[in-house]
Amino acid sequence: MNNHVTSPSRRQVLATMVGAGAAAAIGPLDTPARAQPSQPPSISAIAPQLQGVRDALLAKARALVDLKLLTRDDGSIYTVDAAQLMIVFAQMNEADGYRAMREHAEKNLIIDDPNESFTRGFVAWKWKNGQKPDASGTTEALRLARGLWLGAKAFNRPADGELARKILAGYARHATSDQGIWFIRNYYNFATHSFASNSYLVDYDPDFLHEVAAETNDAALAKLADDSYAVVKMAVAPSGLLYDIIQPEVATLYPELNVAAFSPNDIVQFSNCCTTATTVTTGHPEIARKILAIAMNRLDDLRTYYLGRTAEPFNAKSAAVTEFSVLSRLAANLGAEDAAATIADRAMNDWKWCVKNLDTRQVFTLTEILQAMNALLGMGK
Repeated sequence: MNNHVTSPSRRQVLATMVGAGAAAAIGPLDTPARAQPSQPPSISAIAPQLQGVRDALLAKARALVDLKLLTRDDGSIYTVDAAQLMIVFAQMNEADGYRAMREHAEKNLIIDDPNESFTRGFVAWKWKNGQKPDASGTTEALRLARGLWLGAKAFNRPADGELARKILAGYARHATSDQGIWFIRNYYNFATHSFASNSYLVDYDPDFLHEVAAETNDAALAKLADDSYAVVKMAVAPSGLLYDIIQPEVATLYPELNVAAFSPNDIVQFSNCCTTATTVTTGHPEIARKILAIAMNRLDDLRTYYLGRTAEPFNAKSAAVTEFSVLSRLAANLGAEDAAATIADRAMNDWKWCVKNLDTRQVFTLTEILQAMNALLGMGK
């Protein structure tokens, strides 16, 4: 970030949030070894287990409506935590939990200063009582808008749908072009009134933008979705995995090469890759299917980091509960029931372990698991 933003920076939190072992900002999950299935599983066969684990984890999520329990060690509530809880509560028709997260968002996270029209609809990436927001967050804006959009439908609150569109309008004002490349800038610094020059691939959700645009007949939002699809396509690595970063300014050093999309040292974070793949299962399912196929071919020894050029493991760090959760959601979104059931069966012991052992401060991990289970149990409905 820059000198006006206090530690930890938004980039550091995003690295722990959606990188390997995403919610390991609190600590690693020492989960048990996964049992090998004796026969190919099916969603219907494991549905009772999924339902039982989901209900137990939902009870943990309900406790987090107390904002004090959402506060991290630095005294801040991170928007991605609240937004993902909102998504889960809307998906599961948990009106009280949704209402608590919505009130927090409207009061503390969504910028709506009538004297600052340019930043209206921006979303603060974190909130600390008594402090002004230091920067916006684009990943956070998308997650919060999705939560409100789902809540508008689940609880018949059309005003929440309009609030989601207001956030998306603010998100759209993070867009720019550099070196002929359109992209969404990662954040806006409220102190310096300046934008970042880079973008993370988790700052995009073209399927969601396309859905909202189609339902509201919003041509500008449809264009935003199309431009976002183009960014994701640009980030496809030679192996079929997805690079993590978009930074068009590097093209000034390599004018003849297509290097604006990359990961440092070619190292792709697999959880980032799968998270972004879930956002293109409608618009570009071929990208998502390729990533799922890569994972299924390596499921017995899935890793956290891979090389973008070859899909070879970068190191020996094994994938953990977050990777398996988002991967199962990816398979469910694609309607790939056999793959979804196989991944879920493999992750089941980890998910059961989390029922008793997951610290409620690990909100991101909790909500990733719940979203995965909602997607799995929703297959075929």
